[in-house]
Amino acid sequence: MEVKVDDRERRSPVVPELIRLGLKPVFERLEVGDYVVGGIYGVERKSSDDFVDSIIDKRLFEQARLLREAYEKPLIVVEGDLELAVAGRGVRINQVLGALLALTEMRVPAVQVSGPERTALLIYLLSRRLEKEGEYLSPTKRRVVRKNSGSVPIVQLNLLATLPGISSTTARRLLEYFKTPRRFFLASPAELRKVGLGPRKISKIFAILDTDFTQTFLLQKGENNKNTEENMTEG
Repeated sequence: MEVKVDDRERRSPVVPELIRLGLKPVFERLEVGDYVVGGIYGVERKSSDDFVDSIIDKRLFEQARLLREAYEKPLIVVEGDLELAVAGRGVRINQVLGALLALTEMRVPAVQVSGPERTALLIYLLSRRLEKEGEYLSPTKRRVVRKNSGSVPIVQLNLLATLPGISSTTARRLLEYFKTPRRFFLASPAELRKVGLGPRKISKIFAILDTDFTQTFLLQKGENNKNTEENMTEG
C-alpha cells in the first residue's frame, strides 16, 4: 500500500522502516499531517517535547482540529516519554493527561510510542487494518458484505459507505448518531459537522446527492461521442 509522506519528513528515520515493512512512501507536500495511509488515516508525528511545547503555546488543539477536518481518521503519534518531557518545564503531568483526554473527546486520539521504529510499525498496522476492512465492506468494489448481506443493518451500512470518504466505521458512527439513513440524508451541513465530518467531505457528499444525473450523464455521453468522432477522423 502507498503511504503519502510529507516531503519535510524525507530524512525521518520512519521512512526507511516503512520501506523495510513493505510499504511504499510517496513524497509530497501535505498541508496537514505528516503521513496519510490509504487516504483515510492522517497521522501527525510529534516528539514528546514537541507535544508538551504545543500544550504550552496552545498549538495542539488547533492542529488537532485541522487534522480532524482533513482526514476521516486523524491520529497523533507521540514519540518518547511524556513523564520525562514535563520534567523541569513548569508543566504538570495532569495537564498532559488532560490534553490527551481532550484530544479523545475531539475524536483525534493520541498514541504514545517509544520512537520512530514504533511509529513506522503503527503506520504499517493502520495499512493492514484498511486492507482487512476492505475484505468485508468496500463501497467501491462490493455492494454488500458477504455475511448477513440481506439484513437491514448491513444494507444500511453499505448504503452510507457508498458515499465518498465514508468507510464502514464512519457509516456505523453516523447511523448510531442519526438512527436512520433517511435522517442522515436530510441532515444539514452544520449537523454533519457535529458528527466530525470535514467541509471537503461534506461538499463531496452534497455534490453526489444534489447533482442532476440526467444533465451530467448526457454531458458526459456527448463528450465521449465527440472524442470517438475525433479519433475516427484522425484515423
